[in-house]
Amino acid sequence: MKLLNTLILISCLISGGVAIAGDKVEVKSLEEGGVSPLARIEALSWLSGYWEGEGLEGYAVEVIAPPAGGQMMGAFYHRKKDGPLNFYEFYTFAEIGDTLVLRIKHFSPDLIGWEEKGDFVEFPLVAVEENAVYFDGLTFALTGDDAMQSAVDISEQGIAYFHYQRGALE
Repeated sequence: MKLLNTLILISCLISGGVAIAGDKVEVKSLEEGGVSPLARIEALSWLSGYWEGEGLEGYAVEVIAPPAGGQMMGAFYHRKKDGPLNFYEFYTFAEIGDTLVLRIKHFSPDLIGWEEKGDFVEFPLVAVEENAVYFDGLTFALTGDDAMQSAVDISEQGIAYFHYQRGALE
């Protein structure tokens, strides 16, 4: 139940080859007993940058560092429109063995962690394409030159979509 509650508030991130239904990217799942494909962190270098946009009835910002040491780190915040901050996330895309894993930790606006000290939410890799990456229940995809969409499956609430534009740190 705790994992489900955590997933309810997950934000996320994201052209040829990208699966889009209407104006929304597809969310994929790893089949039961399935094995994540081979992948290296450099395949996600297109995610690097400052992204701002909307989703979950509010405003979101993603800042993702370029690959270094087999990982990419990211930070995220979400706030309701014209309202206070809802939560933060700190996450890593990491090479684990011969594949990639996304690990996310959530924080309240006062930096109190949602997960226990050593815990995080983990998303195994399902597929990597030139401009999209599919983790189990979470997608990031370029949808234009400076546009990205992310989508996350929030169980009984359905899929939450975020639409981003590349910005500049000021």
